Parts: sequence; structure tokens; C-alpha cells
Amino acid sequence: MLTESPEKIESEKEIPLALRPALALTGIIAIICLSLEVEVLEKIDGLSLYMRYREIALDVGVALIILLGFSVVWWVLMLLGVKLASLVFPSSRKQSITALGWHLGLGIPFSYLLLDIFGAVRLELIPHWHPALRGWIFLSLLFLGSAIGGLCAISAARLQEFCQTRLAPIAWAHLFLGFVAFLFLCRPGVYLFRDYAHPGRPSITADLPDVYLITIDAARADDLSLYGYWRPTTPNLERFAQKAYTFDYFFANSNFTTPATTSIETGQLPWTHRVFQAGSFPRVQSQHETLASVLRQHGYYTAMISSNYLASPVHHRTIESYDAVGFSAPIDASGPWLRFTNLVGANTQYTLFASLLQSLAGIRFYLDSLVWGNDYPYPAEPVFDRARSLLERHDIAQPRFVWTHVFPPHDPYVAPAPFRTHFLASNKLTHVYDYLGFHATTLPHGATMSDLQARYDEMVLYADSAVGGYLDWLDRTGRLDRSIVIVTADHGESFEHDWMMHTGPYLFNGLVHIPLLIHVPGQKQSARVSQAAQQVDLLPTVLDLLGIPEPDWTDGVSLKPALDGKELPNRFIYTMNLERNRVFDPVSKGTVAIIDNEYKYIDYLDAKKESLYRYRNDQYEQNDLVDSERGVAAALRAALLDKLREVNQPPIWKP
Repeated sequence: MLTESPEKIESEKEIPLALRPALALTGIIAIICLSLEVEVLEKIDGLSLYMRYREIALDVGVALIILLGFSVVWWVLMLLGVKLASLVFPSSRKQSITALGWHLGLGIPFSYLLLDIFGAVRLELIPHWHPALRGWIFLSLLFLGSAIGGLCAISAARLQEFCQTRLAPIAWAHLFLGFVAFLFLCRPGVYLFRDYAHPGRPSITADLPDVYLITIDAARADDLSLYGYWRPTTPNLERFAQKAYTFDYFFANSNFTTPATTSIETGQLPWTHRVFQAGSFPRVQSQHETLASVLRQHGYYTAMISSNYLASPVHHRTIESYDAVGFSAPIDASGPWLRFTNLVGANTQYTLFASLLQSLAGIRFYLDSLVWGNDYPYPAEPVFDRARSLLERHDIAQPRFVWTHVFPPHDPYVAPAPFRTHFLASNKLTHVYDYLGFHATTLPHGATMSDLQARYDEMVLYADSAVGGYLDWLDRTGRLDRSIVIVTADHGESFEHDWMMHTGPYLFNGLVHIPLLIHVPGQKQSARVSQAAQQVDLLPTVLDLLGIPEPDWTDGVSLKPALDGKELPNRFIYTMNLERNRVFDPVSKGTVAIIDNEYKYIDYLDAKKESLYRYRNDQYEQNDLVDSERGVAAALRAALLDKLREVNQPPIWKP
């Protein structure tokens, strides 16, 4: 505890206390920016799994600049507050007002630092404890009261002295680092993303069909009435399927968005494109090995519009493959944040949203839930509105490739009217904040698994309606009949095996069995395809349907023979979760499933655990056959280990 001698106190009473704005600013900067050091220390191991240290430094530099900006804003508010209080209260209270300005001005940033420290300690000591909304509000008020109360126990003069001798050097160091970061951000290739649509160009391949790829986030096949589900969740997809091929066993190559959409885009398995974590991105070579880049080389106008930034070409760093790119930001406060932290050439849209600046993110999330809590934050309609506008505005003599990715039915499962309460007629789980603290092993408070799945099914119904509206528009305008149209998902969602949502170690059917419908030009009849297929097959399939040679870097095969009623070549299908691996090193951790036409074998690599299922007969994988079918398990295990040895051969990734 800081103590003061009677002589010191008497001396301070004789000297008028000045606010000293510059000193106040350095104190605020030091305290707020110290929180960034806490977050970097907490997150550095996770970030280094998929980023080089120079890449991390760039993103940390952007976070530092943002915090410096917040520091200045708070400092201005502090000065204005003191000035207004001085005008309202008599001059005899000036000393008290100035002291209060110091205590509040530094106390609130100090509470932010305490909140960051608490978050880091919580994750280290009690990682499975996730306070609900009221809990976080209580903790925030507790830290705020403790910070201000603690500083009020120190005289303003001593606080000034501490700022001058201790905090000012820290502040100046951060200001210097912020200036250096700004210089690096001024280099070519790093800029703030804005939606764009370049003009078309003449093409000698104008007679080729358009290609429309629609991906629905977190749409598991098991909850689609198209695939026999008992609730009528997909009437529009069922109608579209009447003139399309429906694949009964189509598998995602991973159980969450970033690696799965990268596999769709590149035609490469995750251990080839090296995207394992949510924040990771393809390295230089794979950034140019995409479906869009091949189509663009053959005269196509290429466009991608997404409402999930993890599926966006900006995050994938494949933006050069596209003539037009749009990002449909959330409708709440996260929307401007995601848009104005979206730097091309950096990873800031992910790191500043889901990794760094966590206290700011928490404050923003809770404010969002209070202000916009009745609204689903990522509506599907703006994505399709942008696609329609693009197609109508750019009437070009080029074939088009347009990829649209919509967020529904991804959580939170708060469907808009009239879909809300369609399958569960109660007020349970109808507000965004009901899902705060909801994690893979913890149900929302007061809800059952049945309640949760009913709300998810309402989101599926909503997504089906939005997708159906877009498909109907393609049909009405004559585009559908002369186009290749593909409808699929990035991954599924889990409601079995005591596991909810997606990501994590499991690769059960709910997580990776997803829909696939393919419509070819002029198709009027429906057909079901029972042969197993996977996401990396989409790229070679589209190219084969267009008569474009397949590149040698794809891991998939064309599904065109299956559309023609022929057998696909014998091969294995793979799906994987490799989040715990460093992308620059050999694969040794995580979960990989190898699938043939009858069995799915799952190997939990570093857990020394394995499972075997007949996925066609055991939809929810309740019967593990690893002990009863030892020969099958051994053969699939050997094939998987051979493949792992192959992919782990140097070079692990292409520089």
C-alpha cells in the first residue's frame, strides 16, 4: 500500500493540482496497451500454429493502433468531463473535480486490464467455465468498482507521479511501436477491403454455361427432409431436387468452415492446402490453385459473396482469383468491426475478432445481445440480394461463376419470423443472449437437446426459404436452365454423442455428412446418387462438365461419371480435424476418418483411440465395430497410415 507522510500531504495541499492532459494521456495509453501484452502472451502459442511470427507481429501492430485510438477517445472524454464538471460546480471544488477526473480516467482503463488478466487466468485454471451474461456483467462491475476504488485510495498527486515515472515510458514505447506498425501497414499489398465488382471483359468462351455454387453454413444432411428427416425442413430444396442429382453420401473434408471451404475452393484436402485452424489460410502456392482461378483463365467472370468471413476469399487470401468479391457483414455492432478490421494482406479480420482484443470483443458481444438480441445477426437475404444485383448490373458477354455462402443455419439458432417457433412453440432459445456461453458440451440454460435441435431445424427451414428464393429467381430469369447449379454445405452440426455445434475432435455423420445437389444445363428429371463423394470432388466435377482439363494439384475426382450412371473409381474419402497441429509441421495430432463405400474408420491420432462404423446402415453411428470387425479396421488403419506417411513427406508445405 502506498503511504504518505504528513509533510508530503501538507505539501500537496499547498500546490494546486493540475490535470496535465499529456500526462493523463500517457497513463491511459500505458494501461490500455498493457492489456494487449496480456492477450499476446495468452494467444501466442495458438497463433503460432498457423502464422509466422512476422505475420503475428503485423496483426498485433494493427491491434495496437486500434487501442491507441481508443486511448485517445477515452482521454478526450475524460477532459470534456472534467471541463463540464468545472463549469457546473463552484471553483472551490476544482481540486476535487480534477482528482476525480484522474481516478475515473485511469480507473476505467485499469478495469479493462483487470478483465483481460482475469480472462487469461480463467482460461488457464478453469477453461470449461463460461459465465453467462449476468455473470459477465457482475464481473465487469466488480472489476470496475475494484479498479476505481483502489485508485481512489491513492491521492491524485501520487497518481500523477506514478504516471510520470512508471507509465509514461511504457506509453512512449507503445507509441513508437504503433508508428512502426503504421509504416508496415503502408507497404504495397496491405489495404482495407471494400466490396468490389470489376467490369467484365470480352471472352471467346461466352457459350459456356454459368456456374452457381451455393454453400449453406452448418447444414447437416440428417436434419434435411430432402434426406428423409421427419420434420419438413427443406421444401424448396426438395422442389429443386426434382431437376437435379442428389448425392446421398456426400462428406465434408473437415468439420468447420475454414478448412472445409478451402477444400471446396482448391479441390485439395486439408493436409494438402494446410488450413487446419479457424484463423489459418492457404499458403502462397495454394492461393493460386483454385476453381475460380482456373475458370477465370478460361474466360469466366468470377464472383464470391459471403456472410461468413471465414469462407471469404479475403480470409483465404485467394482474392486475386475473383473479378468481384462481397462481404455481407452482420447487422449488429460486429458488422462495422468486421468491415473496418478487414485488411487484405493481413489476418486481422480473424485475429481482432476472435483472438486478440478479447475484452473489447466481449463488451461488443454483450452490447449486441442487448440491443439486437431479437434479430439473427447474419441474415441470408443480403447475400442473395447482392448476387442478383451483381448479375443484373453486370450484363457481360462472359460466362459467370458466382459463389454465394450464407451463414444460416449456423448458431445462434434465432430464426426470423415466420420461422421462429415453427417447430417449438415456446419462448425458449428465442433471444441471441440465450446462446452466450453455449459450447460443445454445455446446453444453454434451461434447454434440452430436443429444444435446441428444434430451434436449429427452424434455422434450416429459414435457410431453405432464402436459398429457394434465389433458385426461383434463377429459374424465372432463364438462368437456371442454362447453368450448372450446385447446392451444398461447408460442414454439418452435432446433436448426438454428447457433442453440440461443430469443430472439435469428432467426425461423426452429423458433423460431416452434408447435402449435395447438382443441376446441369437443361436438366428436367431427378436422380439419386448412392456412391460416396467428398468436397474436393467439386472442382474437378465442374471443370469436367465444362470440358476444361483437370489440374494436377487437385485431390478429388470428377463426379460426372456418377451423373451419367457409371461407377466412380475405387478410392478413399477423407475427412479430418487437425486443429492441434502446426501447419508448418508434419501431421501428428487430431482426428482423421477414412471412408470407403461401406465403412468409416476414425483414428484419434494422438489419443490412441479408434472407431469403425457402417455409416450407411448406422446413421447416428451407435454401433462401434472396431472390435467385431478387426480385419476391416486393420486394413483401413493401414491405408490411413500409409496416406499420412505420404502427406508428411518433405516439403510439408509449398513456400
